[in-house]
Amino acid sequence: EALIQTAEVICECCFIFESLRLSVGCLSNLPPNTKKICNSYEERRKQATAIVLLGVIGAEFGAEIEPPKLPSRARTSTQAPDGFGLTTGGSNYSLARHTCKALTFLLLQPPSPKLPAHSTIRRTAIDLIGRGFTVWEPYMDVSAVLMGLLELCADAEKQLTNISMGLPLSPAADSARSARHALSLIATARPPAFITTIAREVHRHTAMQSQGSQSQQNVHTTTLARAKTEILRVIEILIEKMPSDVVDLLVEVMDIIMYCIEGSLVKKKGLSECFPAICRFYMVAYCDRSYRIAVGARQGSVALYDVRTGKCQHIHGHKGPITAVSFAPDGRYLATYSNADSHISFWQMNTSLLGSIGMLNSAPQLRCIKTYQVPPVQPASPGSQNALKLARLIWTSNRNVILMAHDGKEHRFMNALQEDAENKHSSRDRHDTNMEVTFDL
Repeated sequence: EALIQTAEVICECCFIFESLRLSVGCLSNLPPNTKKICNSYEERRKQATAIVLLGVIGAEFGAEIEPPKLPSRARTSTQAPDGFGLTTGGSNYSLARHTCKALTFLLLQPPSPKLPAHSTIRRTAIDLIGRGFTVWEPYMDVSAVLMGLLELCADAEKQLTNISMGLPLSPAADSARSARHALSLIATARPPAFITTIAREVHRHTAMQSQGSQSQQNVHTTTLARAKTEILRVIEILIEKMPSDVVDLLVEVMDIIMYCIEGSLVKKKGLSECFPAICRFYMVAYCDRSYRIAVGARQGSVALYDVRTGKCQHIHGHKGPITAVSFAPDGRYLATYSNADSHISFWQMNTSLLGSIGMLNSAPQLRCIKTYQVPPVQPASPGSQNALKLARLIWTSNRNVILMAHDGKEHRFMNALQEDAENKHSSRDRHDTNMEVTFDL
């Protein structure tokens, strides 16, 4: 209540809406004498005070409060009240919108004598953007804000070395630290917004790279290219804290990872060493023989990446989300399983050099050779994170596969890829039965 009263005082005494309009550069429709007042130090001080106070209130309590009608502002019965949060009364969000514009302006405005690059007010705006992202998001150009924050922390590792040495932070290092924290807050508050926005920027930059050498020179100096380490840091945080959200956009996440990590490094060290966090998902598999990465998507398709070329193909494989994927040890076959449609499929890989060339020309790299139905696996508890690890696929040899459920039950596929063998099928519970089952493809 005290904060709401403070906001009312600010609105009455400092003319907050007019100040915010001036702050975001909306000067063209104002009288000349108002422009002169805006240039004064006192007016700028009022603007900064109003923006910061309203930013704090909106970021901390924006989804909960709605200031009552101000006595000094007469409204008609048809006018909607101004407020921060989602209200049933049809709020017009003007307060949140103007505050968001002011904070975004302070972040993205180029440095000038009136607004230095790493001023206190700019660093405060960065922090408030991160803390109140869920309030500002509907009125914000998310892509521009994320790129602005990544620009500030692209060289964060170098700038923040003073922390480990016990030295005071410079203004630039403090801005980098604030930007890193804001990125983490934004990503964890709205994982889909962060992932889809960065993936869209990655696709745009990849398209620029393919346009020619002149474009490539510019691409390598862009914010996205210089901030690869920071992007991977945030993705790792999301995988650790919000794996369910990551799984829903696993292909987009892999697109980002493939952009941020050099293919030659993955080829040399393997995916599990370059970025071990993504390997915790059973829907992701890497083959060190064919240098391919397979990702099972929520839509039932398989995304197949060639590390050598950076290209990706999408092959429709199942009628529901894919639960697990795994390559055979020799890299010639891929097994995929979907608990949604209760089927396991075996795919033959095109692992030759011509296969990689064909991938550049969009030639199919997978051919489904066998599909079998298996009993569905029930999760340990509805809605738990155990649903992410319902079952996994384990190749015991180049021809033998085990579908192992989280409860210890196994479905074995023995001599699965020998076409002339006799077809047999069995299912075994490790704890309770002695029956063994074999499938011959």
